[in-house]
Amino acid sequence: MLRPMAGGEKNMARGCMILVLAVSALTISGCPVPQDQNTPVVQRREIDPVSGRAYWIYVPSNYTHSRPWPVIVTCHGTPPYDVAEMHIREWKMLGEQNGCIIIAPELTATDGIFGDGPVVGMLDDERFILSILSLLGYRRNIDRSNIMITGFSGGGFPMYWVGLRNPSIFSCVVARSCNFSEHNLDGWYPPEAALSQSVMVYVGEGDLGAITAQTDAAIAYLRSKGFQVETKVIPGISHERVPENAMDFFRRHMRPTVAVR
Repeated sequence: MLRPMAGGEKNMARGCMILVLAVSALTISGCPVPQDQNTPVVQRREIDPVSGRAYWIYVPSNYTHSRPWPVIVTCHGTPPYDVAEMHIREWKMLGEQNGCIIIAPELTATDGIFGDGPVVGMLDDERFILSILSLLGYRRNIDRSNIMITGFSGGGFPMYWVGLRNPSIFSCVVARSCNFSEHNLDGWYPPEAALSQSVMVYVGEGDLGAITAQTDAAIAYLRSKGFQVETKVIPGISHERVPENAMDFFRRHMRPTVAVR
């Protein structure tokens, strides 16, 4: 017969659970950045003057103001296992090779272990990301027809939130082995306008159960709302960084550039 646990046993059980989750987090989000780091120019950490918060930016070495440049905003997962600096290193060579400006903001609502994307935190992240893009539009010639937001792991929370709530800004939304919660998304975005976005959701073949289950839930939810979702299972990997698939999807769904006067 099962007996109630004493207080000390409860604390021990809770401690063991936290330890398991922490170890899992190291396995899930503490993955290395295998992409080539030998870009012609370096990434920079800058401060958004409106929010006072930091973000990383990579501008390709051949940038010229004479034409518009697509932009990629990449949302990191759970700190300290996955942070913005990892994401700029993950994406900067792809930005260099494909002529895209890369933005990696330092976010707050990306806890995929104990959290599920708190609305208050995601509102703050949304204001932050939109402020970065606004400033970038003054400093650089950006292609406002082609801005992708993507996320990895816990970065799925702000990615879905910010991306779907702003379909006039983000043309493309790509989830890469992402956390997802219907409860902090449903009813918070314009359902008809968001359907115009290009959406992809993919996951590693050997990813952890929670990520796989939430990926399936995201696909089912989005399709039930009328989104045309492209999906992919990446063979032979677990919870690993494979931004090349998102880059390919973005390139295939580029829209005609519209001049902004």
